[in-house]
Amino acid sequence: MTVSFSSGGNAATASSARRGLAVLRSRHSQVPRLIGQRLVQVPLVLLVVSVLVFWLIEVVPGDPGRNALGQYATSEQVQAWNEAHGLTGSLVSRYFAWLFGFVTGDWGTSLIYGAPVRELVLGRLGNSLFLGAVAFVILVPVAFALGAIQARREGSRTDRTLTIALMSLASVPEFVVGVLLLIVFSLWLKWFPIQSSISLDGPPGEVLRALVLPAVTLALGYLSVLARMTRTGVLDTLDSQYYRTAVIKGVHGPQLAVGHVARNALIPTVSLLGVYVGTLLGGSAIVETLFGYPGLGALLVSATVEKDIFLLESGVMVTGVVALLALLITDIALVLIDPRVRFDEGE
Repeated sequence: MTVSFSSGGNAATASSARRGLAVLRSRHSQVPRLIGQRLVQVPLVLLVVSVLVFWLIEVVPGDPGRNALGQYATSEQVQAWNEAHGLTGSLVSRYFAWLFGFVTGDWGTSLIYGAPVRELVLGRLGNSLFLGAVAFVILVPVAFALGAIQARREGSRTDRTLTIALMSLASVPEFVVGVLLLIVFSLWLKWFPIQSSISLDGPPGEVLRALVLPAVTLALGYLSVLARMTRTGVLDTLDSQYYRTAVIKGVHGPQLAVGHVARNALIPTVSLLGVYVGTLLGGSAIVETLFGYPGLGALLVSATVEKDIFLLESGVMVTGVVALLALLITDIALVLIDPRVRFDEGE
């Protein structure tokens, strides 16, 4: 009887190992297929985005020539300036000329800065990426921790207090949060500078001091929803059959928390986080303008006010590329986290 039991246990173990290897191979085979699908889909999406962006910017009221030359310039001077900068002709011909230049790397010259658009956009994009990364590092651990605390203490005073605080935070506009942080930590306490217009090549300590307030403002804008999603995911996991089975088998400690609770609870949260990542890394116009941070969002605000067509079109397209790449990374993360996720040919 002992031999029979041992053989049965070995067979079950071997079967479980084979299933695990099969799932692992299937999961890794999904990643190249997913990347291939997205490499086909992303250019098509960007083509549609380019048409919409170009058309919307062109129909916005305002004359770039008039903005550049001033109100005292004659109509002939404005017309000549527009012709010199390729802003005349049919809408279709100008669109294809701009699209060809964007694809080949010739993004034109900024109408208000007089510098190559490509250098301006990519330089400011680097600043926005750095600010978004700092905000991401602040947001994710805090949101996950708050959501887990609420789930573990469901219905308690701590859960209710955090719920009220997070809902209140979600109802406050982003610029109001930024202004309050400036008043408290810059004007009253004088811990951080009022303006964050600092070069990233400066001393690391000064750079971090300048980034704290805009990064915290960005993170607080998404904290409420992300924490609530984490709370819901943890509660669903704690109420699941596989969690109770793991507890009965004697799994406990970090193996239970990480392997069974965190991994399954974060699946819906990762999907939402992918959308937020694109926004964080693409730059927030409100936050960058409020704190005077030299990011892509603030640059696009200036381009919109002055109707710098070349700068605005290229900047929006680059933001779209960043958002699509963030979604691609999210899809890959979902495949690696959850083996049940499948991307078919038509998806």
